[in-house]
Amino acid sequence: MNRNVNILIEGIVRGESEERIVTRAIGQYHIHNHAHVLRYNESAVEGDNEDKVTLGDDKDSINTIKISPGLVEMIKSGDNSTHMTFDLSQSTQSVYDTPYGSLYFQVDTSRIDIEADLADRLTLHMEYSLSHGDSHISDNQIHIVVKDLN
Repeated sequence: MNRNVNILIEGIVRGESEERIVTRAIGQYHIHNHAHVLRYNESAVEGDNEDKVTLGDDKDSINTIKISPGLVEMIKSGDNSTHMTFDLSQSTQSVYDTPYGSLYFQVDTSRIDIEADLADRLTLHMEYSLSHGDSHISDNQIHIVVKDLN
């Protein structure tokens, strides 16, 4: 059964500098094959956190996040698309496709913590690093909080 939920995604990227990215969305939540599944639309925006400008409906992407113990998949479709797999048991490869070309990354996941209160809340905290070939790109954290709409 699908439930409408509020989704808050906070990401921290530590590379040459530190960047914080916050996404808020209303989406759907359900359980499929023992995995928590989130699906939401994300509008492309420009600007900083206080001065965001929506770029238009044709720039929207559809995002799906599948969360299970030790494994998280993030799938984004639209002008920029990717399928990233975060697996505690092994390194994974990811391709980020843009209208200008594709970027290839290696994903090394070091932490996946899931707290689920099926009544009204799901929390995910994840840590991982990205590299390309032998070059380290960034260390990253993602914190996702999912709550029932009230």
